[in-house]
Amino acid sequence: MHIENTMKTAVLSLFAFLAGLSPWSPVSARAADDGEIRALKAQVRDLQERLGRLERDRAAAPSGAAKAYWKNGFRIEYTDPASGSSYKFRFRTGIQLRYTYAVPDDALADDVTDNDENYSSFVMRRLRFFVDGTAPSPDWRYFVHVQLEPQSAVNVHDAFVQWQKFRALRVQFGRMKIPFGMEYWQSGFRQNGTDRTIFTGDSEMDKDLFGNRLYDFPGDNARLRVSKHRDSCGFPTGGMLLYRSQGVVLNGDLDLLGRKDFIDYRVGVFNGRDTRAWSSQDADMLYVARIGINFLPGSDPKGPLGPSGFNNYFSQGDYGYNTRPLAALVIGGFHSTDRVKAYHQLDAATTNPKTWHDTRNYGFDTALLFRFRGLSLDLEAGWEEFVQDPGKGTTASSDQETWDRLAARINLGYFVIPKRLELVAKAAYFERIRDNDAAASLKSGLGLVTFEDGGEAVEDNLQQYVLGVNYYLHGFNQYVTADVAWGRREFTQVTAAEAAAFGVTPELSPGDQDDYRFRVMYQFLF
Repeated sequence: MHIENTMKTAVLSLFAFLAGLSPWSPVSARAADDGEIRALKAQVRDLQERLGRLERDRAAAPSGAAKAYWKNGFRIEYTDPASGSSYKFRFRTGIQLRYTYAVPDDALADDVTDNDENYSSFVMRRLRFFVDGTAPSPDWRYFVHVQLEPQSAVNVHDAFVQWQKFRALRVQFGRMKIPFGMEYWQSGFRQNGTDRTIFTGDSEMDKDLFGNRLYDFPGDNARLRVSKHRDSCGFPTGGMLLYRSQGVVLNGDLDLLGRKDFIDYRVGVFNGRDTRAWSSQDADMLYVARIGINFLPGSDPKGPLGPSGFNNYFSQGDYGYNTRPLAALVIGGFHSTDRVKAYHQLDAATTNPKTWHDTRNYGFDTALLFRFRGLSLDLEAGWEEFVQDPGKGTTASSDQETWDRLAARINLGYFVIPKRLELVAKAAYFERIRDNDAAASLKSGLGLVTFEDGGEAVEDNLQQYVLGVNYYLHGFNQYVTADVAWGRREFTQVTAAEAAAFGVTPELSPGDQDDYRFRVMYQFLF
């Protein structure tokens, strides 16, 4: 730029000198060729025009410098001046520090978990890194989510790419959440409470530094897990979710009936349920579909799925404070067939046979979401069926069994001070095996529950009731949440015939299990 200014000054000075030539100059100067002078003046004018065009082109050309700033994460944006390609990068860190004090029921045996002792502990519930952006154009989005909690191994939860040239049709591929159910789909960093409910699988630190298993509702039999929630026979003993896998999803948002984003849909195929990073066991895959009908639009100018609305169904509560009613009905279903190599024998002393066999798992989920003036309501119900050895019957080499699961939850919240103070009430109900009995408990891997006196009972259902308060300092980027919870498990008695057949000691009068818990958590997302 300095060289161009110098050139311009020199040229203008020369032009001024030539323009100053007048009739009173010496005779030799007047004799100069008038044609050459005119030609020189024309060259000067042409040079000035070129310099002007160069300055205009420089001002209009994209800058090659990168732009760095903070907005809900550290961002870098860059546009290549040569190719016109644009790149966007964002890095975020999420921290959740949680304290729990629990009073478990002392009626259960402590051979598996120490259920006689109260529990008091700090835990890093979540420590995550997030990287997302677009490259080499807004048509291509990438997202990476890394788990870093000190009690867990470093794990890449999500890593996917999405082609999104058209809002009505996007293609997402990689490792990601399977789009089934609503509570698990709602982000762990956008909960209006200390965690999800038992519908998905409430969580707590389950081991001490010596590897001993600690308090973890419901305790004693199979854990109510979020990930790694499938038994060796394939049966899901954890929450009502499919967790994550590798696959491909077609998704989009459709404007209908004069309303923006009236329909949101997702259709996908994955390796399987809760496969994490593992490959598929056979040629069959997991197929899933979900449709959301946003029948009340809310007040976000970007539509019902905008950041002040459902935020792509990621957010609980009505932090956006919709001044017009916002509501959606979300329905999903899945079907999966797997090959596994384990059965559970009724006689615990017998080694489980290792024989490859088929399993079939399918289910449905429905959720109703409502937001209006700080009031939020989530109603969700799910049902699924698991079939072992479908169509084979019970023979010397097969054992056909069918087990159903069902669960429901409600999440009610209200901002008594908009965008600042929220009160929350939650409840959940879960039957991990519908119409459960001793045989189903033993064959599925769910297991019987052992009491302090050595007797065993059948788990009938799980219940959870939560009251909480949330104080938002800077939205979901920084807030404090606290709640009290009552967890109940009801039982049915092992019959005399079952006890004789399976060699177990029945608990004659199994009372309800009642656990109580207090939690407080600080969240920092930056």
